[in-house]
Amino acid sequence: MNKFIFQTKINFKRIVFRNKSFFFFDMLLPIVFYVLYTKILVTGIPASYLKVWNEDYLVSMMIYACMLGGIITTANTLLEDQMSNFKLFVTLSPLSNLQYYTSMAIVLVTLNLVSSIAITVVAIIVNHVTLSIGLLIALILVNLLGTTLLILIGVLISFVKKASTVNLLTNLIVFPLAIISGLWWPIKLMPTWLQSIGKLMPTYQLSVIDKNVLHQTPQHIGSFINLFIWFVIILAILLLASKIQKRKGIVTQ
Repeated sequence: MNKFIFQTKINFKRIVFRNKSFFFFDMLLPIVFYVLYTKILVTGIPASYLKVWNEDYLVSMMIYACMLGGIITTANTLLEDQMSNFKLFVTLSPLSNLQYYTSMAIVLVTLNLVSSIAITVVAIIVNHVTLSIGLLIALILVNLLGTTLLILIGVLISFVKKASTVNLLTNLIVFPLAIISGLWWPIKLMPTWLQSIGKLMPTYQLSVIDKNVLHQTPQHIGSFINLFIWFVIILAILLLASKIQKRKGIVTQ
């Protein structure tokens, strides 16, 4: 246990304190989008709807921040570990692969937690969004549980083993997914066929769950089923890809 805690501390230092880009991409960018879309680009939105818009867009940017941390940061961090032979060092140490990935997951979930809190603080200061402590904790916890799926996607992308391809895939997944899921603007503004696709995405269903928590409205089981199906699919692909790479001798045991 002490070795696991020590490894987790090392991961915090090298991923957070030595990676200044985290503060820009995982925290600052969603905050900028939130301020932009709630204080500047609000022309045509009725004043009576602004309160709901400010709250709903808070949820959207919390999920978007977790996409940046869960997919982009995860994929690039794991790829860097492989290219720098840090993963080999871990393999040769007393820590198992399971402990390595668990330690990484703790760090990455913590980063998502910090991002969620930072955006919430901005929403409270800038738009006077009111949330009780209990409601805030429930919202953040539900959001973090949902975004564990995003971390799995990041792990899967890292299996590509090429920095250029990893960067391409993360961009091709994160930004289009944010758009069609209705995180950047309401999904109702999109064509009907695109709405149908967007509503199948896990990030859209997670936003539905988060908004129901925020507004204290009844949840729909369909959203949870959607996330569970996506979780099973991504996990199955991840396990299959891992077995294929081990069979080819790409992954060091």
